[in-house]
Amino acid sequence: MGLAERCTVSPVPAGGDHVTSGLATIEQVGRGRVFASTAGIVVFLVAVQATMAFQLGDRTASECHTAALLGLFVGAMTALAAPTATYRYYVYIHSLRLNGRYSEFARLVFVCSLVLAGLDAVADVFLALRLASEPASCGGTTSTLLRIQSGSHVFFLLLALSLTAIIWYSGIKNRLTGADASQARYRQTGTVGAPEHGLIICCSGGGIRSASFCLGALQVLRDRGRYQTADAVVGVSGGGYIASAMHILQRTFDDPYAIGSSELAHLRRQTRYLMPRGTDKFRAVFSLLYGIAVNAALVGIALLAVAWWLGWLLDDIDVLVQTDRGLELHLIPAAGLWYLGIALGPFALALSVFVVEKAWDRLALIPDKMRNGFDKASPLLLGVGVPLATLLVGIPVGLYLLGRLPVQQSGTLPDLLVTLIDPGDKGVLAFGATVVALVGLGRSAWKGLHTQSESASRFGRVIRVVRRQIAPWAGSALIIAVVVVLLLRWTNFFATDAAARSNWSLAWWMIGIAAAIKVFTDANRTSLHTYYREALSKAFLVEEDWRSKQAVPLPYSTPLRYSDYGRSVRNGPRLVIAAAANANDDAFVPARRGCVPFVFDPARIGVIGDRALPRDGRQPTETYEQHADYKFREVTVPAAMAISGAAFSPLTGRESARTRPVRILLALLNARLGVWLPNPYWQPAPRGKIRARIPAVISWADKPGPYRLLREAFGNPSLYDRWLYVTDGGHYDNLGLVEALRRRPAAVLVLDATSGPDDRFCALAEAIATARMDHCIDIELDPKPMFRGERKRAPKAWARGVARHQEGTTTDIYFIKSQLTGGLSWDVENYSATHPDFPYTSTGDQLYGEWDFEAYRALGFELAEHAMADSVFAGLIEKPSATTSPGASGAARGPAKPTDSRQPVNASVWRRLATAWALGGWWGRKRRSTATG
Repeated sequence: MGLAERCTVSPVPAGGDHVTSGLATIEQVGRGRVFASTAGIVVFLVAVQATMAFQLGDRTASECHTAALLGLFVGAMTALAAPTATYRYYVYIHSLRLNGRYSEFARLVFVCSLVLAGLDAVADVFLALRLASEPASCGGTTSTLLRIQSGSHVFFLLLALSLTAIIWYSGIKNRLTGADASQARYRQTGTVGAPEHGLIICCSGGGIRSASFCLGALQVLRDRGRYQTADAVVGVSGGGYIASAMHILQRTFDDPYAIGSSELAHLRRQTRYLMPRGTDKFRAVFSLLYGIAVNAALVGIALLAVAWWLGWLLDDIDVLVQTDRGLELHLIPAAGLWYLGIALGPFALALSVFVVEKAWDRLALIPDKMRNGFDKASPLLLGVGVPLATLLVGIPVGLYLLGRLPVQQSGTLPDLLVTLIDPGDKGVLAFGATVVALVGLGRSAWKGLHTQSESASRFGRVIRVVRRQIAPWAGSALIIAVVVVLLLRWTNFFATDAAARSNWSLAWWMIGIAAAIKVFTDANRTSLHTYYREALSKAFLVEEDWRSKQAVPLPYSTPLRYSDYGRSVRNGPRLVIAAAANANDDAFVPARRGCVPFVFDPARIGVIGDRALPRDGRQPTETYEQHADYKFREVTVPAAMAISGAAFSPLTGRESARTRPVRILLALLNARLGVWLPNPYWQPAPRGKIRARIPAVISWADKPGPYRLLREAFGNPSLYDRWLYVTDGGHYDNLGLVEALRRRPAAVLVLDATSGPDDRFCALAEAIATARMDHCIDIELDPKPMFRGERKRAPKAWARGVARHQEGTTTDIYFIKSQLTGGLSWDVENYSATHPDFPYTSTGDQLYGEWDFEAYRALGFELAEHAMADSVFAGLIEKPSATTSPGASGAARGPAKPTDSRQPVNASVWRRLATAWALGGWWGRKRRSTATG
């Protein structure tokens, strides 16, 4: 049985997931999860306010006053969270596409919660003014009103949960039984669209190394007329840089990047685009420090909030009591066993579920519904139980044990950790030293992850082990240790200091900083993406100045919308940029892959992967651009270039297993080039009258929150999320070959400038396997003729293969690899002799000089020239028509391009030149002899 037959008869298994089982869509499941998490926050806030409003232990008058003010503060947070939860519930019900009355009921619940939240805010202000004017006490009218307010929150919470459950079950009960014909149907991804009968050019990943190599090859293709006749160019990472540049430059330049052109000279001056000369270096450093400062502020605010509440609670119910002998621990407070029940109850239930399941399975067969219930209950209980047990039991026990330790000696690890959070001069110095140590560990770890060469010396092996195995874990361990020490120290501070618990200036500072972060930045603005995108745009995207006729950068403020600037120019190819959306869903993503392809196309944009993915993962590009940002800033050609080249990120798709140890370190140090983009599986929320009137405000508010940083640091991204973390296309397929073959063209030309040892062709092997697994495409391409083996150089750097599609069509594959062969020009040979890692320079090195750039460009040019002269590439070389040849229509295409000095000269021309040289020498000698005579 052939590959196509096996794929035809093997349907995608439905592994119990709601989407693949046909019970819901990705958007519906995702919106349901968002509502559930927001409702959980509301439940937590209402419970916390109840503990503050209702006295659980003995309180003094001042303690009652502090508890009342804290309760008002938490109540105000509840007034903000409750309408948010009901609005998300309304949008969730709307996404279910039920009968209209259910959406109206959900909308009514939202409007009522909004009104109640407004009334609650007025009550908060009124009670706050009364507390400020009255003396501190544990009784009186104000305390009674606070208890009434807290009780009303509990009542309305239970009422809202009941109403939402009734509306949801009434609308969806028929779908659960499969009796509703309107329920979502799972449609697997199949062959999409009609085949493209022309040529697709693939420019591989590899940073500036790939951009230089692919530039040389694309120059040859333009000379031969094959670039202009291609259907599309697929760019990945560094290959996307030059693919985008060549595409954009066609709008204003007749022959982009011709030898001696101003745009090529401009690019040679910008090869150190990540760290340019002059004051731009400071801008790069400030961009990094800005993100680090925001990340540190977010972590600090979260820890302070948790420590404040936890310290107050431990003191209020006398779990921790400060005495002359130190801290005393009472895990069973005077109020009873309820504390331990709340602290350990969910975790104990999770263990009980596991034990019951095992015992039941031993005695009888567990029904599938019950087994599925166990499978869903255990993670939920653990997700709630582990944090509760850690905060309510682990932190008090840790503080008690630390208080029993002897006085730390100077220089010991406990002393260093305590010094780290000392507010004095020693603490500042220790904090600075910690930051420097983290930066050094991050740099060392990243070098270890991207070093290709293997040192034979003992010292080199030790350094490699330190960089690859010790530094990543050491950095993450240091960050976790600092967070734990901060939480312990601050919790102890609030638990033992009554003045600290009533220090409202600190609370206002926290609120002000958090509000400023929300208003003025988001998860994408704090990352290095914006700096990276602007640097790429200034280096690669230029136009011709009408005065000087020289290449100048395009105005960065002009959004180059992908739907417009990615389209064909002068009947040339379309621009396609391949990226990767990180996801770990077992129902859609194979084990340890960690991502799905995310494709930028001028017609449609979004997720398009293997057959397990639902088909509705793409949106029209024009619609998606406006959905992502009202001012069209997020989905542009420069943004696509930067996203496809975002290799430097905490989440790295198929590379996540290798970068997992350094993930926390990279996230905190703001080594983040990836971007959070709207999930194309999610449709825009329903547009009411208010949303229609203020689209700019809605777009500004609907951005990925700063706490998306936690997703990056701890992983577990999902296709169900509202936002997808999109990174380097090489995290899925570093050649772009899989995306090209998915379009079923007649031919594909692959320009492979990926790094790796000789004779391995790792990127090609991964692309062959991925095409077979995801699209049932069987690739036959043998790279053995390109093997170097024991020889000094490989005999050739090109090969030809064929791809067989499931429906029986075939695609010719022409493959050119960046490697050294014979017959190269002397400057390339000399560069190779002085740079042993050429042409496999590490992708971590992105600061090229003029010799580096020219060596890779010349290598790409010469290998493409040699490949075109080989008979195996005869099918790729078609005689250009009169309308597409660069020189056929000078008026339309501009003046002919200057001839490159490396273009091969015909042998007959050499013979004529030699004869002319000999005749010239003979005639000169004859004239000199005649003159002498």
